[in-house]
Amino acid sequence: MELTILNKTENEINIKVTGETHTMLSILKTALLDNKHVEIATYDIKHPTISEPVLFVRTDGADPVDVIKKASKDIVKECDEFIKLFTKKTKS
Repeated sequence: MELTILNKTENEINIKVTGETHTMLSILKTALLDNKHVEIATYDIKHPTISEPVLFVRTDGADPVDVIKKASKDIVKECDEFIKLFTKKTKS
């Protein structure tokens, strides 16, 4: 994965996410939209086989970098919880 910040203002950011697909961007978008400071969180993939996704986030004034970091941490926390529960349920 490689990230390229295409544009950043006080409350908006555009990031090209090289090497990722709908799988990761959809999860991230959902986590971002759970944040009360996020007004818009979306991504675009012009062509699924030849273009890279671009994530767009706009906040109500909160730092978009901070909200993306928080959303990423929330995803990790949720995955850790799933692993813990799954491991418990599948022990023989």
